[in-house]
Amino acid sequence: MTCPACERYVTIEDWTDDEPFNCPHCNTLLKLVTDEGGYCGASEKYLEIQEED
Repeated sequence: MTCPACERYVTIEDWTDDEPFNCPHCNTLLKLVTDEGGYCGASEKYLEIQEED
């Protein structure tokens, strides 16, 4: 997948893990989101930038 902050490729090892992680290139906090109500079939996955708490 592509990081929304730096546009570089990020490898996803576990597609079911929704815990936030840091981009290895720009160190931005990202989260894998599953959208189950989209037009792309049963579910669409994308990366979203998370705000640090």
